Amino acid sequence: MGVKRHVAWAVLGALTALVGVSASVVWGLGEGRRDLAAPIEEVLVSEGWSRVGGWLGGAIALVGVVVAVAAIGRLNRSLLSNWMPRPHEAAEVLYRRLVLARGPKIVALGGGTGLSLLLRGLREHTSQVTAVVAVSDDGGSTGRLRVAFGMPAPGDLTDCLAALAADEAALGRLLQYRFERGGELRGHTFGNVLIATLHEVEHDFADALRSLNRLLELQGAVWPATPQPVTLRVTKADGRVVAGESAVRAVAGASARLEVSPAHATAMPEAVAAIAAADLVVLGPGSLFTSTLPPLMIDGVAAALCATPARLVYVANLMTEAGETDGFDLGDHLEAIRTHLGRLPDVVLGNLTAIDAERLAAYAEEGARPVPFDRERVEALGAATVAAPLLGSGRHAQHDPVALAAALVAIAPRRGGTR
Repeated sequence: MGVKRHVAWAVLGALTALVGVSASVVWGLGEGRRDLAAPIEEVLVSEGWSRVGGWLGGAIALVGVVVAVAAIGRLNRSLLSNWMPRPHEAAEVLYRRLVLARGPKIVALGGGTGLSLLLRGLREHTSQVTAVVAVSDDGGSTGRLRVAFGMPAPGDLTDCLAALAADEAALGRLLQYRFERGGELRGHTFGNVLIATLHEVEHDFADALRSLNRLLELQGAVWPATPQPVTLRVTKADGRVVAGESAVRAVAGASARLEVSPAHATAMPEAVAAIAAADLVVLGPGSLFTSTLPPLMIDGVAAALCATPARLVYVANLMTEAGETDGFDLGDHLEAIRTHLGRLPDVVLGNLTAIDAERLAAYAEEGARPVPFDRERVEALGAATVAAPLLGSGRHAQHDPVALAAALVAIAPRRGGTR
């Protein structure tokens, strides 16, 4: 923050001013300065001064410093109290912001629970994190608002906004509050309703998200992959075509091909710019065909990903998902990314922690199984591999956000270095 440098300059300026004032006073006294100097000289040659003069001078200087520091502190608290509820924490807040502002520029693409968990981990390392969010969901509160207002899906955007909110404990809880009564409001989250309201006020979904990014003072940014409503069309391995995200898992069997309608949806300009300026771009974790791949199907986003000099990392999923990746191994996940994006990730980040039997049994009932981290297969395809213990606690087989964020930051190129 340069505090010591600024304080040093302030002290030097005060001393310079004091010397200047003293010189002016002496000059103004003229010959009368001898009358002023005589009593001072008597004190300086006295026996008492020779014994305690140094200590007395030091004590006076210390009192001056204490008074000056206390006055500056009170002035700062008085000024900051108009902007901060706890002004005594200002130094810590400013230091944290400056440290996070020097973190790597990371762009994370996807949707669902996986993306919001990742953002919660990354916010502890950098404030230069951008979420590029899939907006193709059509179920629940999101689906109702899509139909009512003709706008993209707000649900995953709400989760990501909550994850990056400056005061996540309060604001995040508010954004994710789900109404349990109130007729038409029942089932909606406040964040979804807020996005719909801004969409109506701004008459433009892109401008609505720009307003939210400003209003919420995010530790990063959250953008939709496209500001247009899009619908997923998934072709299953047996040739059946399923329309709508909520219907994909309802139809049994692995998915083979993904398309979005309209086919040439416009990319969010801020999302494209963030990818171009990134140090690291992250795909996943999340449902392959309904979270990770949908943003990649937007033309401008795909072109930016293929052109970016940033390191592209795929976070390997821990489990397969019924109706999406039945029978897939890690190589199949990567082949799907290459087929839809036109390139492979530079690095694949995998988990080293074994999933316990209880969670495996619960997932087996849903038709899901672990996705082994096969280094040889990944490297044979042309991507590098990095592995770490990433399994989180709880009843779901999910990545631990703290461990995942730390692993990704370690992969990110150092600022100022080569990409």
